[in-house]
Amino acid sequence: MRMRVPLFLMIFCASLLLPLPASCAEFGEIDLAGYLLGSWPRDQQLFNQGSTVSASIQPGIGAGVKIGLFPHATRRMLGIEIDSYGHGGALSFPNTANGQNNGTGRSNLLVLNTMLNLVLRYPSEMVTPYIGIGGGWSHGTLLNPNITGRADKDFDSARALGYQYLAGAQILVSPKVFVFGEYRYFSANYHWDGLAVDFRAHYGIFGVGLRF
Repeated sequence: MRMRVPLFLMIFCASLLLPLPASCAEFGEIDLAGYLLGSWPRDQQLFNQGSTVSASIQPGIGAGVKIGLFPHATRRMLGIEIDSYGHGGALSFPNTANGQNNGTGRSNLLVLNTMLNLVLRYPSEMVTPYIGIGGGWSHGTLLNPNITGRADKDFDSARALGYQYLAGAQILVSPKVFVFGEYRYFSANYHWDGLAVDFRAHYGIFGVGLRF
């Protein structure tokens, strides 16, 4: 995860140097933002090599970038966002597989999501509250798993469809710059070799953005 947080920030900073086409600005309002996040996953049932056990999924931190377009035709109230973010974490569970107790199974977990959000907001001169729903691809990757009875790999990734609900507010600090806070609920079901979990997480987000 230490390698990916700077990558998100580098993409965001580089994007600030790119001029946006005039046609985009004329079509509607564009928001470009980068953010930090904390994740609080819910403990879930986990399927492990023929047995279902209770898993503990630890909180993590991460970062993301998003760009949104709010057309003048919708009075800048309804728009779409492309949203990409990632965070770390870890899971542990009683490694009861095929009726045998093999101690505790553990693995670091990396979650990478790319979502398309539909956002409804109420624009104002200072504070802009909003709600939204999104869907897209999620990658859940096991890093250095230690699970007895399984053919572990250092890197084991599963791709799944994910969805999220979100609500937040932007506060303008200048005509072009805003800060924002956001809550998200995210869901995806990951299936690895001999292992599966229904991942559910709460996210707290704080970020800064530019408005064009």
